[in-house]
Amino acid sequence: MVALKFKGHSTPLRTMSSQEGKFQLKHISGLVSLHLSRTSGQPKQLRAGSENSSPGLEFTIQLSLDTSSRCVCCKDNYGKPTAVWVSIDECQVVALKSFSPGQWKSAKIPSPLLKLEQTKIPCTLVIHFARTAGEINARMQFFNLYVNQLNCDVTFHFGTAEKDGQIGGHVTILSARSSVFAAMFQSGMQEASTRKVCIKDIKPDIFKQLLHYIYSGRTSPELSEEIAQPLFVAADMYDIGDLKDECIQFLLSCISLENAVNLMAWAHVRSIDSLKEATLTFVGSNGKEICKQDDWERLTKNYPDLCVMATRLMLK
Repeated sequence: MVALKFKGHSTPLRTMSSQEGKFQLKHISGLVSLHLSRTSGQPKQLRAGSENSSPGLEFTIQLSLDTSSRCVCCKDNYGKPTAVWVSIDECQVVALKSFSPGQWKSAKIPSPLLKLEQTKIPCTLVIHFARTAGEINARMQFFNLYVNQLNCDVTFHFGTAEKDGQIGGHVTILSARSSVFAAMFQSGMQEASTRKVCIKDIKPDIFKQLLHYIYSGRTSPELSEEIAQPLFVAADMYDIGDLKDECIQFLLSCISLENAVNLMAWAHVRSIDSLKEATLTFVGSNGKEICKQDDWERLTKNYPDLCVMATRLMLK
C-alpha cells in the first residue's frame, strides 16, 4: 500500500479547469500521472463577485501509469496496482475504476468544502499492489506463529482474571516491527531476562489487535470508529507507524456531524494535524448544526482555543 499527496499548482479554482502532476514510485518503473479535471462550475460561470465556495463544484480524477512500466506489462500480477483510492481535501474517499491497462478514473466527485480562491487541492492517493504467492505464504506462516502460539519466547500479561489474560509473542519479530519492543528486549532490561511484559495502559482486546497487525500487516476485525482511536494510541505507544497511518486515514473517511467535534478535540490533544485540520474544516462548514450540540458546549469549556479556531472558520 502506498499513499502520497498531490497539491497541484498555483492557479486558483475560480479559473482552473484541469491540472496534472507527475511523480515516481520506488515500487514501479516509469512515471505516474495524476490528472484532475473540473466537471462543473466552469470558469466562465464564476464571476469575481460570486460566492467564495461552490456547493456544485465537482471533479474527476484520472491516474495513468507509463505503459512501458514492468508492473503494467508483465504477464504475472506481481507488483501490479490492483486498487486505487483518492481523497480530496482529506474529507472524501473515492475508489477509482480501471478502464484500460494502467488507467484508472473516478466518477464525478462533489467537493463542497473547496474554496474558489484556493490555489492548491490537497489530494491523497492510495495504491494497492499485487503480491506473489510466495509473499502471501511467507506472511501467513509468520502470522500462524502468533495465531497458534508456536515457539513463543515472550509473554504479555494483562493482570486480569480472564481466561485469556495473557498471550505470547516472538522477540525477534516484535523487535523488527517496533523500536519500542526492540529497546525493551535489549540486554539489561527486566523484560529481556524475565521474558514477561505487563500491559497496564491498553485493553487486552486492543493490544491483541496491535499484535495481530504486527504479524499480519492488517487489522482484525476491520477498523471501526470504536476501535480506531484506542488502536491509534496503542500504535503510537509502540511506534507502529503504518498502523497509525491506517487509523488516521480511516478516521478521515468517517467524519460526520455526530463525531466531528469529539474527533477534533481528540486530534488536537494527540497533535494529529491532518485529522485536526479536516475536522476543523468540517465543523466550520456545518456551524449551524454543530453549535446546537452538547459536544460543542463541552468543547467551549474544555478547549476554548480550539473553539475560537472553529468559530472563525464558521464566520468566513
